[in-house]
Amino acid sequence: MLQKNPQCAVPDRIILMNKEAYKLPQTVRAIQVLSGIAWLTLDKQDIILQSSEKTLLSPSKNAAVISALKNMPLILAVWRDSKIMPFDS
Repeated sequence: MLQKNPQCAVPDRIILMNKEAYKLPQTVRAIQVLSGIAWLTLDKQDIILQSSEKTLLSPSKNAAVISALKNMPLILAVWRDSKIMPFDS
């Protein structure tokens, strides 16, 4: 479930339950795991992120797919295209 926020410096939130997968919009440039464990796949590369970990996403022709691991709900903060990035790489 995606909850939109109209301000670009404030992240949207995504909540995924066990066995759910979500294709991130290609405008997403950064994510942070707020709770749970995330499995992120982008351009044939897999990344596992745990609670409080974050990553920047490079622009790509392919969409990133994210899912929850370990039978736990996953809560993510996502930032879309913006000149203000939420954290340094």
